[in-house]
Amino acid sequence: MLDEPESKPSRRYRGESQAERQSGRRERLVAAGLKVFASIGYRAATVRQICVEAGLTERYFYESFASKDDLFIAVYAHCVERVGAALFVALEAADDTPEAKARAVLSAYFGEIERDPLFARVLLIEVLSLGPNLDHVYREAMDLFSVHLQTDTPELFPRVSADKGRTEILAAGLVGAIVHVAMRWVLSNFRRPREEIILGLLDLLLAASR
Repeated sequence: MLDEPESKPSRRYRGESQAERQSGRRERLVAAGLKVFASIGYRAATVRQICVEAGLTERYFYESFASKDDLFIAVYAHCVERVGAALFVALEAADDTPEAKARAVLSAYFGEIERDPLFARVLLIEVLSLGPNLDHVYREAMDLFSVHLQTDTPELFPRVSADKGRTEILAAGLVGAIVHVAMRWVLSNFRRPREEIILGLLDLLLAASR
């Protein structure tokens, strides 16, 4: 049954305000977008397919998003936030040593990817199919990952910590390596065991910290 229109912002329907219902519809569209984009690809996906998956009419899609591009940006932001939350929890629990911090980052990142292949596909594969108008979405996420690596794991950059430029370059290189390995892992359908992936990249991160 479709939601009834409201004449007053304060009116509640089934115990929810208009704003709460709109927020709930938006969350359903983001969840549906993640599933559809990952399953058939960003380019093949249509607004109609996403609405069917969400169980909503198209008018509710345009209540929250101007276009399929806008929805993808929201879906991708959700994925990035999810990674960030996993990394935060892992780093909070890790000892303040280079190996402990590096392992925490890698275990959280690759654990989240392996746990949800649909999420992994959007995070690492579909974002690269957006075209030049949306390239900034991927670049900004990579930059954010790099900044977090510098600020949250300074133990990995003792030799270059006094040189901001060198630290930024090293962090960008490490992030690029991690993401590239993750991308290949997803495309291989997780052929190698996760611990093998983590150990290989752990060697790289610890070598950079020496």
